[in-house]
Amino acid sequence: MNQGENIMSEHKVKIEDKILNEIKGMFQSIETDVTLHMFTRKDHCLLCNETLDLVQQVATQSDKVQLKLCECDINSEEAKKWKIERHPAIVVEGQSKGLIRFYGIPSGYEFGSLIESIIMSGKTNGSDLEPELVEEIKAIDKPLHLQVFVTPTCPYCPTAVLNAFKLAMLNENITADMIEATEFQELSMKYQVQGVPKTVINDSWDVVGGVPPQALMEKVRLALN
Repeated sequence: MNQGENIMSEHKVKIEDKILNEIKGMFQSIETDVTLHMFTRKDHCLLCNETLDLVQQVATQSDKVQLKLCECDINSEEAKKWKIERHPAIVVEGQSKGLIRFYGIPSGYEFGSLIESIIMSGKTNGSDLEPELVEEIKAIDKPLHLQVFVTPTCPYCPTAVLNAFKLAMLNENITADMIEATEFQELSMKYQVQGVPKTVINDSWDVVGGVPPQALMEKVRLALN
């Protein structure tokens, strides 16, 4: 699947049939149930409808993928449960021990991140990270928040997003977010995002670029010490 293909139209997302067929084939490797928790609101939500449209089409490609919609405020019980701070948001719930979230529409290259995160969350065969790195990540006993700022046209961004998600898969203390930088410009300004991908680690350290997991962990160690 060409992750950079244009899957959006001006008013409504329509994923091409050939791409849906590819997704259906990819989802055959999912072993356990995955729930996509979709958070939208009626007012003041850029691309909420488009994001929901996208997620609905993806969720229908496997019986093991379920969609749960919450059209609700961030102060609602369901939003608080998943610590939702903005809309639109997608939580991918499956085998992950930590929290995996998308803030903003996962379009362009980030559509591939959504698909891969669903597959990753539905597998039980462990991590593809180096065993020593896996053990180090599992041993993290402090809260770790990874915010990966992206844009849909960035070909290097999915690497950064999926590396953050791989950490969250292994440890309940880790939250990993994809944040669409142009949708949440105030947040981008707060963290001085001038290029993507940019991974902000616990508000104190950052990594620019699609670096390998070992390089990401170097900054994680600094942020946790």
